[in-house]
Amino acid sequence: MDKIQSFIDQRVPIKYINIEDDIISYDNQLELVKLINSHIDQNAYYFKNLLSKYIKKLELSNEELSDEVYDLFVDPKILNAKELSPDTPDIIKYHVNGFTSIAKDDSNKVIIKETPRLISGNNTTGLRTWEAALYLSNCLNDQNILQHIIPFGLENKTILELGCGTGLLSLSLAKIHHKTRPLKKIIMTDGSMTVFDNVQEVLKLNDLESDNLIHCQQLIWGEELTIKSKIDVVIAADITYDSRILRPLCQTIAELFQYKDLKLALIAATVRNIDTINCWEEELNNWFPNRWETTKSEKDPGSMKSMCFFSPNTPEIRIYSIEI
Repeated sequence: MDKIQSFIDQRVPIKYINIEDDIISYDNQLELVKLINSHIDQNAYYFKNLLSKYIKKLELSNEELSDEVYDLFVDPKILNAKELSPDTPDIIKYHVNGFTSIAKDDSNKVIIKETPRLISGNNTTGLRTWEAALYLSNCLNDQNILQHIIPFGLENKTILELGCGTGLLSLSLAKIHHKTRPLKKIIMTDGSMTVFDNVQEVLKLNDLESDNLIHCQQLIWGEELTIKSKIDVVIAADITYDSRILRPLCQTIAELFQYKDLKLALIAATVRNIDTINCWEEELNNWFPNRWETTKSEKDPGSMKSMCFFSPNTPEIRIYSIEI
């Protein structure tokens, strides 16, 4: 039941949710009803389709359909539910405590209001969470992985996120890592101010609105560096998709090393276009010769054992490390 809960939280497409035999027992039917009732007002159409699939599984088994499941399925909220438009936001909850860890309650999940069905809008791709951010978030919150990709601890360090988008990386560090190994400051940056429109709401959803840990600032790559603080670590994910922005991106990272005492940059990239990745690596060679490496990679994210969902079609994800 843990995995289906994490997939529901993440709004995994119904076609990818496998209804196993061990989750159709009477007790698990009650658990599913309870879980759906806690989400139903956010996206009833999603749960209409999930229940349809679940009931078909029950019909093919010897398990009796409980009154609770039936009553929920014929509830007008479910029965009359219509599909949300692509630009309608949903509340997504990510389990990013490490790939195989389940977050039992919302205090250990990153909750984001986003538009997961919309690839881009308002001239930004920062309206949804991308695969490399999900991958790197789990790596940063798994101490066994973290010690291999960062040669020092993050305690009392200032972290800057480039191209933060929905903010999953920063929020995961603030909500999970910071609890046991306190950070000094997290600075979320993006070139588009649109991505910050809902920041206060998202911070409130994650019980972080009264915390002075997270700061938001516009940062345009290749232009004058506006960051005032010293920076220990840069993190970023899925920001290398356009070859036209790679040079100003590297310029900004280089200036952070030169002027802000940056020690390490971790950039996660999904290999959607090998030509763009080759351009990225060429820029790394130009700006940071003998200072960068691919510190971790996953050839087939969709086949990983993980509480987070990665589509079977997700290309290779690489984490690039640049050191001082």
